[in-house]
Amino acid sequence: MLSNGGPITFGLIMKTAIGKHFLYFPLLLLLCAEAGAQTAVDTISISEDRAEALFLESNLQLLAEKLNIQQADARILQAKAWPNPTFTLDEVNLWSNATVEPSPAIVGGLGRNQQFAAQLEQLLLTARKRKKNIAYEVQGKELSERMFTDLLQSLKAEFRQEMAELVYRQAIKNDLQQQYELVNELERAQSVQQAFGNISQAELMRIKALRLSLLQALHELDKELGENQKNLKTLMALPPNSYLVVQPSQPKIAELRKLDLGQLLLSAQENNLPIKVAESEKALHVAALSIENAKKVPDITAHVNYDRNGSTMLNFVGIGLSMDLPFFDRNKGNIRAAQLEVKKSEYLLTNRRLEMGHAVTKTWQDLQQSLLLYEQMDTEYIDKLSNMSAGMARQFLNRNINLLEFLDFFESFRQSKEQYYESIKNINIYREELNYLTGLSL
Repeated sequence: MLSNGGPITFGLIMKTAIGKHFLYFPLLLLLCAEAGAQTAVDTISISEDRAEALFLESNLQLLAEKLNIQQADARILQAKAWPNPTFTLDEVNLWSNATVEPSPAIVGGLGRNQQFAAQLEQLLLTARKRKKNIAYEVQGKELSERMFTDLLQSLKAEFRQEMAELVYRQAIKNDLQQQYELVNELERAQSVQQAFGNISQAELMRIKALRLSLLQALHELDKELGENQKNLKTLMALPPNSYLVVQPSQPKIAELRKLDLGQLLLSAQENNLPIKVAESEKALHVAALSIENAKKVPDITAHVNYDRNGSTMLNFVGIGLSMDLPFFDRNKGNIRAAQLEVKKSEYLLTNRRLEMGHAVTKTWQDLQQSLLLYEQMDTEYIDKLSNMSAGMARQFLNRNINLLEFLDFFESFRQSKEQYYESIKNINIYREELNYLTGLSL
């Protein structure tokens, strides 16, 4: 049985192969290689643009939703088909009795002294029902197309927001890892100083506590990163053993600052996909109401009959029509239900438009606040913080600053970097939310 440990497994296989089972050595090496491949992590370093392209190519939800459009095409094709005619063969006597009236054969001995009837009937749709059914299915296809586009845009916004979260947490982890290594070295140096009696036990314990808090923060961050990895790999249809490292891009602050709320609201009313879906749903219900109204008019069935030896005529051919008489059922209940469905869709469409207006306004305001916070940050100071932290550690070791001063700087360093990364993340998240709401590409 193969274990998960690479060196132990390989050593066990080598010992077995060199012993009694040398002939199986190539097979054992292959199994060892496969076991190692199954546990290997495939790190994928990728840009945001390339990651999105891979997502659009491979997302399984999009591929499944696209099939709904093909199904709608199939339903349109079916709606265009005419009803099939119906053929009936009836009243066939398999033997004759004493009361039979003699009759000649049709061909050879077939049909001699025999009775049968045949009927061909065709359903004729009235009130343009066929065209209305086609129109209904066409509206259904339009709804499927808009729902696919809505899913595409919503998944794209979700994907980009997950990317922003991943970039944010990867940046935080990179800084935390550097801070942890710095504090770890500082703890080792302080342990030596404490052993010589140069510093107190309490001072060393405070450094140890700082290292443990950083270790705990790294552990919690790894769990959050794992959730990001899971979501993104699902959206991109990547294998479980892959690990994404995203190369971040800076937001276009100047362009986002120029966004006009009025133009965004106008674009949302014209291009918002949930509104488009609601409009298509209303049109679909209107088409369904048209079909229900048409059902008030009865359809006609045309008949052509042939009767042999069943009446005063040996070979009788006749035609006929049949239809329901709409005395009791005028389809009033279904028409009323369809009318109410149209009314419901109108209310929902109006509500969707109100929701979108409020959502665009709120997201635009949040974006402006995030942009203002980002612009007020001193990016040069943020860039220098990493080098400054190492310098402050040296100052502390040289006893130029005390422990409290070092800890205060260290905490302000962490907060400043996290606030900087969070402001970029929030800008990207609000931008993608506006992209989805307005149908734009900001």
